[in-house]
Amino acid sequence: MISKHVGGEIVKGGIYWSLKDGEFVTIPREGGRLPGGSRDSYIKAPLPVVLVVGPVMGLAFAIFLPLSGLLVLVPFLFGKLRGAMVPSAAHAAAGAMQPGVSYLEPQPRGTAQGQHTPDGTVENGKLVDLAKEIAERRWQERRD
Repeated sequence: MISKHVGGEIVKGGIYWSLKDGEFVTIPREGGRLPGGSRDSYIKAPLPVVLVVGPVMGLAFAIFLPLSGLLVLVPFLFGKLRGAMVPSAAHAAAGAMQPGVSYLEPQPRGTAQGQHTPDGTVENGKLVDLAKEIAERRWQERRD
């Protein structure tokens, strides 16, 4: 009554159930080739089985789709609340950020934003250097 087939096989007409995708494939009465390759497996499903299993699968989808949204949303919100209440080490180690500075740019080894370099100077970042340069040019323009 129920027979197993693989994708690409030539079969008689009827309704075949893909075990991989869970979808039903209809082959015309004259027969035809099942879609897919040798990794796809099908079961020839009798019409009463299709009439029962099809709606049950649709009902399961309609029930579990909203539930899957909750299963994603609840841990996300819990993580946000936990992060707001308990400061993590990443927040404490982040330090002061400067707008307009690329923190993804590679830094020389052993130096980071605002740390002392081997020659004793303090590296303040490109934005601070740019602000100093702009201030110097404005000062020169006012003097001239």
